[in-house]
Amino acid sequence: MDDELLRRYRGRLIFGPFATVEPDELDALENAIGGRLPSAYRAFIEEANGGSLMYDIRVPPNDDGEIIGFTELLHIGRNEQGEYGYGTLLGAYQRQQERSLGEHISMKRLLPIARDGGNDTLFLDLDPRDGGRLIAFVHGLPEWTGKTEHDVLAVVADSFDAYLDDLFISDETAEMTWEDVRDADPDDDWRRAVEQWLDEGVPDWRTRDWASDTGEG
Repeated sequence: MDDELLRRYRGRLIFGPFATVEPDELDALENAIGGRLPSAYRAFIEEANGGSLMYDIRVPPNDDGEIIGFTELLHIGRNEQGEYGYGTLLGAYQRQQERSLGEHISMKRLLPIARDGGNDTLFLDLDPRDGGRLIAFVHGLPEWTGKTEHDVLAVVADSFDAYLDDLFISDETAEMTWEDVRDADPDDDWRRAVEQWLDEGVPDWRTRDWASDTGEG
């Protein structure tokens, strides 16, 4: 794995570490799904395989949609144990064949590409007729959480590039991420990376109450 902390892609900062896409592993995935990955997603994964996208999107994509952060990107290749585990694209694709999202949805045409830290999943639609759409599945939660109580399956973007363009940093994500590094040394590389991410995604973040201690004199 590459220890590089940040890479930029289409105006988004992706957190590392990153892994090289090995040709044989790409072949193994495309053989399993029965064709080439949609071009927009293929270009992204070749640049940022193994990284994390610390951004949010609404599901469904309207003003009333639930804010979800599909931050955990699945990656091409095997895990550290040399297996196609839970966090790998091929492993997730193979395991999902036992799931069902509805009688009209073929799991063979959906590739899981990211999760929110739980079971909410972002899928890439492999049907060539639909041009690589992004489809999100969000589980309903109990009423006391204040979240959506029923399962939601929704198209959130017509392509991976369009998905990247629609991402944003919610106030909650910004605050929680800053709290993780607030007490680190101002010269800490990870803290500096988070500051750069916030400066670009939430330009006025330093004026927020939760950011009162920014380590600046």
